[in-house]
Amino acid sequence: MRILVATAIAATGIIIAAVSTAIASQSAPSTFEQCAVLLPQGKVYTFEITGSVDATGAAPKLSGEMSVSDGTEVDRTDESAAFGQCVAKLLR
Repeated sequence: MRILVATAIAATGIIIAAVSTAIASQSAPSTFEQCAVLLPQGKVYTFEITGSVDATGAAPKLSGEMSVSDGTEVDRTDESAAFGQCVAKLLR
């Protein structure tokens, strides 16, 4: 019974290590084009990024916002969330 438990613990550790390595090795996007594939196909999108940097303190503070539109009044927040997260990674 102890051997079975030890084997299960070792196998679980190996699986966790393999999954962690796979997640860590995924390359981060480096272009807007790579982020654009995260938007649904079949539409033309416009995105705007506005921001400011407050460099008056010891460390600069960044703030801003981004909007994505397909030209309609329909809320597409859910559809464009992955794109927004991807672009945010490019800007950091």
